[in-house]
Formats: sequence, C-alpha cells, structure tokens
Amino acid sequence: MYKITKRIGGVLLCVVSFVFVQNVCAQQIGVGGSLLFNPQTESLGAGLRLEVPYKKISFIPQLSYYPSFNKITELYLGVSSHLDFMGTAKWKLYLIGMLGYNRWINYESNPQLNAKPNNWDAELGIGFTTKKCIRPFIEYRYNLKWHETNLGVGIIFTLHCSDGRKRGSIACPGH
Repeated sequence: MYKITKRIGGVLLCVVSFVFVQNVCAQQIGVGGSLLFNPQTESLGAGLRLEVPYKKISFIPQLSYYPSFNKITELYLGVSSHLDFMGTAKWKLYLIGMLGYNRWINYESNPQLNAKPNNWDAELGIGFTTKKCIRPFIEYRYNLKWHETNLGVGIIFTLHCSDGRKRGSIACPGH
C-alpha cells in the first residue's frame, strides 16, 4: 500500500509541477534581486522579488532586509503594483504602489515615539526598466509611514524570454 501511495504522490507532484511550469511560462514571470539604499537612515539593504505581469500592471511580492551593520535593522515583506505609464519598444517607466509589513528588529535603540517591532508600510514611487530577457531596473520610493525615501537598483530574469536570444533566462519546455 505504501509503494502505491508513494507512486501516486510522485505522479501528482509531476503533474502539478508541469501545470505550474506551463503557467509560469505563459505569463512571463520574472525573478530578481536588488540592492537598496535609504539616505535618511544611511542604510544599505538587499531585496528579492517575483514579478507577475498582467497587461500594463505587474504584481510584485517582495522581501527586503537591512542587516545589523546599519543604524536600523529591519525586514520588509510586501506586495507592490507597478503600472506601466510610458515607454518604447526597449524600455518603460512605471508607477509604484506598495503595501507591506515591516519588522523593525532593533526598534528599542530608536527614541522615536511610535517605534514598535511590527509595523505596516506603504510606499509610492517610480521605476525604470528595459524590456529584455535580463532587465536591469532602478526605483525611487517614498515611505508614507516613516517619511523617508529609498533607492533600489537590481535585475530581473524573465523565466520565459521572447526576445529571441534567451540568454540568461530559464528555458521553458516546448519553447
């Protein structure tokens, strides 16, 4: 009985994986990372993101971390929306809106009155990227809660690339 259950589980995992990969390839999802700088706190951080495009809007679940060598150590987990509003065949500008969770790890070291370990976060901004398989980007954001800005530079790798070169992208089955 155990062998049959294990075999059925393996087949189901293969089917689910195949369907997921086909969906990912059809949507041209991107994965990437970024380096971040907050000039107000003089902090450097890093971020990871997944980009799910839908027409002129993209949804971006993301994670950012500012390590302990900074004055402020914190973790952000949120979802951004990017609205493409200007561009050419090679590049685009987009507006950014983000809602998220902020875990302020060393909040006790800051005398600010509303400092708590768990906070909400909302940001507005603007970004620029190319339309290639490997897409560098730059973003400038304003944090509505903490009244500070941050600059991010990074790169997105498209899981299914359609610019003909497929260099640096993850190949999808049958493409």
